[in-house]
Amino acid sequence: MKKNIWLIAAIIFVITLATLQAVNNTSAQRVNNEEVKSLDSEALEKIVNQADSGQLRSVKAPTFTLKSLDDSYVTVGGKSAKPIVLNFWASWCDACSVEAIELRKLYEQFKNQIDFYGINVTTEEKPENIKAFISKNNLHYPVLLDEHKHVADLYELHALPTMFLIDEDGYIVDTFHMADPLELEEKISSLVEK
Repeated sequence: MKKNIWLIAAIIFVITLATLQAVNNTSAQRVNNEEVKSLDSEALEKIVNQADSGQLRSVKAPTFTLKSLDDSYVTVGGKSAKPIVLNFWASWCDACSVEAIELRKLYEQFKNQIDFYGINVTTEEKPENIKAFISKNNLHYPVLLDEHKHVADLYELHALPTMFLIDEDGYIVDTFHMADPLELEEKISSLVEK
């Protein structure tokens, strides 16, 4: 009798595990289907490969809304009065600190012609670390908080820092990870020249 009880318990356990696995697979498929709505990775690769050719404007930048440090919400995307610079960063990222110095200078130079947004990307960031990074680097452009990495996923982010340059019509015209100061200035000034 005891053997039968253990056998029945083992069968129920196996059936439960199989059911949980099937539910997980269905959920994973649903997530994969939702991710398809994000930026097309093949199109993004084209952007990187064609950045110097001037033949871009094939990929529309995803629109998003994020909370800023002052608890207001900012929507970025679609047509806008000015081109946009999106800079994805984290306070623990040393390369982000190096790039922030140059980006601050370029913001001061182009703030009337280009909208700059810093996007802090990490679920582990403490607000005091974000504020310390901003203060240390004397940043004055809006900083948005991607607290759940949804925007990072939309933009297929793989490394920090990452920058996206978006024209007034909402198309991505360039994307890159860390550029030397002269190249960074050239890329950002090209947004104004178009």
